[in-house]
Amino acid sequence: MFELIYIGLCLLVGFLGIGRRGGFLLYAFLAVVLTPPGALLVMILLTTRRKKRAKA
Repeated sequence: MFELIYIGLCLLVGFLGIGRRGGFLLYAFLAVVLTPPGALLVMILLTTRRKKRAKA
């Protein structure tokens, strides 16, 4: 059961990484290697969200 929760949290961190520099795969991988809270901390501290360009 613990493994399913851990993988779910890793995927959640990956989904939160969509739209950031590195994207889903980088943050999901970091969450597996570090821990989900560690990867989330890295995401918050080191990256900013990409701004969507306004269509003229």
